[in-house]
Amino acid sequence: MGIVDQLVINLFTNFGTPIVLLSAILLIIWFIYKQLFSNSGKNPFIKASRAKQPFVYDKDKREAVLKQGFTSKKIPSDLDVIVIGSGIGGLSCAALLSKAGKKVLVLEQHDQAGGCCHTFIEKGYEFDVGIHYVGEVANNTITQTLVDQISDGQIGWAPVEDVIDQVELGVGDERSTHRILKGRDVWKGELKKDFPDEHVAIEKFFKVMKEARKSYPHSFMLKLLPLWLVNIIIQTGLLRLISNLPKFAEMSVGQFMDSITTNEKLKANLCYSFGDYGTQPREAPILMQSLLMAHYTYGGYYPIGGASEIAFHIIPVIERTGGKVLVRANVTKILVEDNKVRGVEVSKGGETYTICAPMVISAAGIINTYEKMIPKTVSCSASLSDTLGLVRNGHGAMSIFVGLEGTTEELGLKATNTWAFCEARLDKGLDDFIKLPIEDVGKTDIPLLFISFPSSKDPLWAERYPGKSNCTVVTLANFDWFKQWEDTRINKRGSEYEDLKMRLGEKAWEQTCRFYPQLKDKRRFFDVGSPLTNQYYIGSSKGEMYGIDHCVQRFSLPVAAQLRPSTPISGLYLTGQDITTCGFAGALYSGLLTSCVILKRNLMNDLVALTKEIRREVKKKSE
Repeated sequence: MGIVDQLVINLFTNFGTPIVLLSAILLIIWFIYKQLFSNSGKNPFIKASRAKQPFVYDKDKREAVLKQGFTSKKIPSDLDVIVIGSGIGGLSCAALLSKAGKKVLVLEQHDQAGGCCHTFIEKGYEFDVGIHYVGEVANNTITQTLVDQISDGQIGWAPVEDVIDQVELGVGDERSTHRILKGRDVWKGELKKDFPDEHVAIEKFFKVMKEARKSYPHSFMLKLLPLWLVNIIIQTGLLRLISNLPKFAEMSVGQFMDSITTNEKLKANLCYSFGDYGTQPREAPILMQSLLMAHYTYGGYYPIGGASEIAFHIIPVIERTGGKVLVRANVTKILVEDNKVRGVEVSKGGETYTICAPMVISAAGIINTYEKMIPKTVSCSASLSDTLGLVRNGHGAMSIFVGLEGTTEELGLKATNTWAFCEARLDKGLDDFIKLPIEDVGKTDIPLLFISFPSSKDPLWAERYPGKSNCTVVTLANFDWFKQWEDTRINKRGSEYEDLKMRLGEKAWEQTCRFYPQLKDKRRFFDVGSPLTNQYYIGSSKGEMYGIDHCVQRFSLPVAAQLRPSTPISGLYLTGQDITTCGFAGALYSGLLTSCVILKRNLMNDLVALTKEIRREVKKKSE
């Protein structure tokens, strides 16, 4: 059953005989929806793909897939689609279109495919840059089916500990530790044990988390139907009658928390993971926080063999129909004539290459796409500018990569993430930090740290890197601290930049060792990535990791409607976290959403049908 079909049923169920005008509007929506998704395109979910092959250890074989450098000779002929960016949004879209028979070329500006799913190796240590844990990729969920279909079922997932996250609030004698546990009822019970006087507030949170999760798919309707019709839906208030989406999109996390409790530590426990999307509780919608918390309710998982497994197994699916994924391919311009896309220009080694295709999909972010790649003279530039005016960049991010001597067992590490906060008032802590003058940065404690040990999550790590472990620490930062070096070359930014970056990195590591004192003398490799590092490697505008800011305005109905797969330029589409939400799952489903529009097919129905078939087969085998 599609989204619009569900809304029709909701209207009749909730309101009995509906108002004639609203009934007429809903019938128009239903008719147009059926016309838009006539299932004329090929179904990429015909057959389950879960035939697991042995892990590929050979470095050369892996690089032959992940690091195929751009040359004009490698460009396939008669392309159907060009995808800009090889993050999970671009790759999932490219793989789905390939399975529907399209010949797709994916162009990546970095020297390795994968976007935030890539890994790098330095001094004998491997580090991931963005995949720390993923939810809902086991137990035959819809998400697992989608991942399997775009990777031929080759990506394995290992569960993290039942203590998914550990939240540390405060410093010194004021510090308290709280566990985020696998299982809705188990976690709820843990919260009630920690906060025995807050049972009512805790129940309210879990109720809203469930309701918000249920309402989120209704936002897809805003992104799929024609904008003129969406505007009617918004202006008539129809969506408010039949869905809770507007309520959850318009209320901030901070407002919701204030409405249920005055206990600052409980508030912190219910919104501690805002760092996973980078927007502070007072500015982010409760919808986003609810989606995130619900995503991990039944556990987190890590890709067996590391995050590079994701792109490594999706790329062959794209190549099967004649496509390619080429790196070191910097797209500098999207070619447009008479408001119709014609292809792209790629800049490399002082040369410019023109690649033609009737369809271009940008997974490079809406700001990069509209501000940097589309010619200023295109006929619809005014409408593009209007969309850009509705969004803003998120906070910049810092990453600290640490190589450790000793195995996971020797160092006593667990597959649990630590979220460390200097104080329970999460907004205040980050506000004070972001406002610091540059000369004081790194001299005081960092208010938010995410601490993770990928080596403890990957069952193959000890086999691949015997005697070693690794640690990744992530925090948010002010891009303006680094802006003066924005136009300098990487590794050539001078001592002042290096000093600033290392001050922050060393402070983060000092704080990490307060929770893991056994690591103090085990550090053998240390590297720090700043917002400028993110800008260089993953093409983020202001050093952010999560695309445009996940604030309340972004999720408001008019703005959510603008952040859609289709654009005012014929043949140009968007995908990636900017049109849905950030994170692996958010970007993954953006690829599905964009493929729906291009193939004119309700792929969610197809995906659900295949998932049900898989579940039936599993049940039959177990009987």
